[in-house]
Amino acid sequence: MKYKFKKVLITGGAGTIGIYLTNELILRGVDVVVFDLHEQIERVDKFINPKATKFYGSILDISALRDALIGCDGVVHLAAHLGVQRTERNRLRCLDINITGTNKVLDASIMNGQIKKFVFASSSEVYGEPLENPITESAITQGKTVYAVSKLAGEELVKAYGIEFPEMKYSILRYFNAYGPHQVSQFVITKFIHRVAENKNPVIFGDGTQKRSYNFVSDTARGTADALFSSKTDKMIMNLGNSKEPISLINLAEKIIKIAGKEGDLCVEVQNTFENTDRDENREIFQRYCDTSVAKDLIAYESLVTLDTGIKTIFDLGHFQSTWLSSEKEYLVD
Repeated sequence: MKYKFKKVLITGGAGTIGIYLTNELILRGVDVVVFDLHEQIERVDKFINPKATKFYGSILDISALRDALIGCDGVVHLAAHLGVQRTERNRLRCLDINITGTNKVLDASIMNGQIKKFVFASSSEVYGEPLENPITESAITQGKTVYAVSKLAGEELVKAYGIEFPEMKYSILRYFNAYGPHQVSQFVITKFIHRVAENKNPVIFGDGTQKRSYNFVSDTARGTADALFSSKTDKMIMNLGNSKEPISLINLAEKIIKIAGKEGDLCVEVQNTFENTDRDENREIFQRYCDTSVAKDLIAYESLVTLDTGIKTIFDLGHFQSTWLSSEKEYLVD
């Protein structure tokens, strides 16, 4: 069975995934409410689909959430406090936003009384350092960081609401390193691209053998929309990522330099230390990439955008945000 939606609320809708998901849902004939902080919406306003309704607010404000949800029958909850260094330095804020905020989005959705389905954006961080790769959804979860703990708690909240209020179906999506235009340059691909665009060497901490899988944002958005519409994903936890191209950090940085045409001018700087970085050695994840068999079986998901194409797209657009928004209150942005 496929759900039909009239209007969907996207929390964190002015973030990287939210912008692409808004386009995806509008293409499918759904009205979209982009819910995010005023400053975040203003930062990317020209990239937000003009057919979307923009609603300024915080997920800690249940009154704002209830107002934004008027007329909605679906919710995709993307808003979160992100970034390893940022969340480790602001643990209480991370827990407040990612747990209390999620609780309030769920409460407001139930109060609305018309929400057919709730999609929660979780993270591959919940797997910590996996025992085996590629990772399936049955792998052991572990909270190596406060962000991972907050996402695991969010998953449990969603499942608990699903039991208490079975009329509202849910899906939990574990995103694997989504990347794309408009993303803050504190994530590895956009950080490397931003540095190379400024004719600076990309810098790697550790030995550069850390391996990840990176998923272009349009694939993440399409998979999220498919999960929202499909009843096959009800009460399911599902990996969403690029299972085809796991790559080490050093090879990723070299690829970005090559795509930029700067092989003779720039080189990769490998710092064999984690000192003064956003991860210490005890929190570093050395190998983590995904198995997306469940998503393929349930919604025929596969990643379509190659790493080369995704990187070229970011270079071509050239829209970078160097750091998080300045005010400490502006933390629901991606």
